[in-house]
Amino acid sequence: MWKIAGGWAKSGPGRLALVSCLVGTLAWGTLAGAQQRIVIRVDGKVVEHKTLRRSLGEALAEAGVKVGPRDLVSPDPATPVKRGLKVTVHRAVPVRVLADGQTRVVLTPPAPVVSILKMANITLGQQDRVSLPLDFTVRQGTVIRVTRIVEKILREKYTLPAAVERRADPALERGRVRLVSPGRAGEGERIVRVTFADGREIKRTVLQERVLRPAQNRIVACGTLGTVARGGSVMRFQRVLEAHATAYSPRTGRYTATGHPVGYGVAAVDPRVIPLGTRLYVEGYGFARALDVGSAIKGNRIDLFFESEEECRRWGRRLVKVYILE
Repeated sequence: MWKIAGGWAKSGPGRLALVSCLVGTLAWGTLAGAQQRIVIRVDGKVVEHKTLRRSLGEALAEAGVKVGPRDLVSPDPATPVKRGLKVTVHRAVPVRVLADGQTRVVLTPPAPVVSILKMANITLGQQDRVSLPLDFTVRQGTVIRVTRIVEKILREKYTLPAAVERRADPALERGRVRLVSPGRAGEGERIVRVTFADGREIKRTVLQERVLRPAQNRIVACGTLGTVARGGSVMRFQRVLEAHATAYSPRTGRYTATGHPVGYGVAAVDPRVIPLGTRLYVEGYGFARALDVGSAIKGNRIDLFFESEEECRRWGRRLVKVYILE
């Protein structure tokens, strides 16, 4: 007979069923008590899982958490399972690294920039620049740019331009110039430190400089003579210029572009050079006044009126001095 609570039970099939029930209950209680509860943080979720597995890696597999070869599990998957263990799975993300004209993609869990550069086999020089702090932790979409900085010491020659020296010449009409000396450019040499960023010059510092051959000034005489005597008369003028002079006759019309009747002493000019209404003295022609314009009269050109075609032919085209009178 078997003793149970409240009395004795007889042997037989009933007794076997009771024993099986008791054993199952005890076994389930033992297993339930042996299970360890762990907390898993993965893919933005927090999952609680009970397990009898011994290692964390086995428990994660049992919980259906797939861990990629570049994913980071904290603590390590080999860690023994214990009650209340907190686990974080950091998924690997692609990070772009731009350096040396190339783009490298590194698949990595969150890690500092310095570690990413090491994974990409990029060695930094002392002056190289990185777009992010080396201790910055990368994340999805992070782009790291490495700029190579190189300094070179260069020796270079350069031209020293000749300055223009102007000298007053009272024997030369006002407005005219005469070259006295053409001058000569000089030559210098300097030593410079040039900084390049990815092959592009960004800074230049002169370390040493010297003159190899000094420049010689270009000397120009500038006329200051403001009067000229012609035909017993002394004329005061503002300036003088050389112009190509041609002739025109009455067949072109009886009035100028300004509405003035044509006649000897009327000159057609480029108003940008000689303003309309200006009094002139033209060498070989005499006194004239700028009262007309012409489509072909551009720059230092002037057209002089003559009364006949014969006079126009005799004049032809010639280079003359034109005095701009006061």
